[in-house]
Amino acid sequence: MKIYVVTHKPCSGALPKDYEYIQVNAASTAHFCPLTDDTGENISAKNPYYCELTATYWIWKNDRENDIVGLAHYRRFLTQNRFSSSPKYYLDTARAEKTLRHCDFIATKRYTTKITVKEHLTESVRECDLALLRETVRVNCPDYLAAFDEVLSGHESYLLNMFVCRKPEWDRYCAWLFPLLEKMEQRVDMTGYSTQEQRLYGYLAERLFTVYVKRNGLCVKSYPTHLVGVPIRTIVAQKLRRVLGLSKN
Repeated sequence: MKIYVVTHKPCSGALPKDYEYIQVNAASTAHFCPLTDDTGENISAKNPYYCELTATYWIWKNDRENDIVGLAHYRRFLTQNRFSSSPKYYLDTARAEKTLRHCDFIATKRYTTKITVKEHLTESVRECDLALLRETVRVNCPDYLAAFDEVLSGHESYLLNMFVCRKPEWDRYCAWLFPLLEKMEQRVDMTGYSTQEQRLYGYLAERLFTVYVKRNGLCVKSYPTHLVGVPIRTIVAQKLRRVLGLSKN
């Protein structure tokens, strides 16, 4: 197993066995990490628009050694104990192998919002781009359209583009996702977009993962996400707010 930890800046935190940092946006910045997303077959230059997906793409095209692969962020890790900062609780090879005997993906929890997934997404991207995504799905993979509409009109989705699976499953997902996003690229004009709006394809992919899972009837095992550097009291307070219905997310 290899879980790639995406980073855009130097990190000193020790990683558990079978984890490795990968520097993204390496085509446009000085190298500080042994592994970068601008080697082999890559889309590193698209990082301002694709975010961590440039690492997802790199794994798809370049990892030929690992049976199980995954993605984490330098501050976010799938864990057995979100209240502990110890890496010993991060998902390890033995647990991943055991879980993937019965499930297709290991991912984050399903995030629930009071507003619909579509309404939540349009807080970050332009509604015209979301309409264009739907049209792209309708034209290029119409058998996914019903799942797309169901997810976008619902209130739950997996976020962060973080998951772990067997490499063939990773490859199948990427072979569906990236051609779809490339079709969108041909029609999107980002003139006047803010830095956040330019991260369009990263935001869209978060919801498309849920669409892919639903359409194909795949099994996902959810793990808590530990956010490095956030005090336990803050995590507890956030959970209480959600339980009491005081948080909008």
